Amino acid sequence: MAIDTVVFDLGGVVCRYQPELRLRELARLAGREPGEVRRILYGGGFVAQTEMGYWTAEGIVAEIGRRLGRPIGRAELEAAWLAAFPVDDEVLDLVAREATRHRVAVLTNNDLLLREALLRARPEFGDRFGAIVFSAEIHAVKPAAESYRRALSIMDVEPSAVLFVDDSEANVAGSRLAGLSAVRFHHAQQLGAELERCR
Repeated sequence: MAIDTVVFDLGGVVCRYQPELRLRELARLAGREPGEVRRILYGGGFVAQTEMGYWTAEGIVAEIGRRLGRPIGRAELEAAWLAAFPVDDEVLDLVAREATRHRVAVLTNNDLLLREALLRARPEFGDRFGAIVFSAEIHAVKPAAESYRRALSIMDVEPSAVLFVDDSEANVAGSRLAGLSAVRFHHAQQLGAELERCR
């Protein structure tokens, strides 16, 4: 079957993933050191729980304040949470070109707070991508086969009609096991060449 839809990862593909920027902002807001923030939020599995959808956006806001010992306003926290995802404009240009030939979508392992923050701060994402699916919505994370099945069900597309782009070799391998074609992302120039081969 010919490719109908190209699905992009968010952090590491459409956006550069720079978690140190998030930690720095959270540390500033909470009056702590970045390493301490990492240990408190990431060390105990809290962030992994949010990515599986065990926490609502409101619950995440309240729990981060509780864990860091200082309430943080929703707007400030959204900005800090989103700081780890600066947009890669070169990749967005590729997405725009690809959208003239195929449907384009996003599948990311991330939480509901980031989803709300992303669509509020960057409303053009909602226009650019036909679907933006977060692991927290489908209660499954890549590279589990179920994550791809549930996401493609939302997108209403068969696995054999999808090209998946991710920077993680494990996620690329998992998508192939689920029946998708896939390429591993290294940089925009390489991705552009890969997409041209799929025309």
